[in-house]
Amino acid sequence: MILRESLRLAKKHKMYFLLPFLIMLAILALLAYQLGPGFVVAFIYAGI
Repeated sequence: MILRESLRLAKKHKMYFLLPFLIMLAILALLAYQLGPGFVVAFIYAGI
């Protein structure tokens, strides 16, 4: 839902330069969801 609204905003205001960032953010979110919270916590504790 948030992705859909962000894409609509980018299209309405012709901010097409945001599209690659939005796509990468969606891919990273999906990857974090698939790998589980343990993988994400390891990066937080490592300070990366």
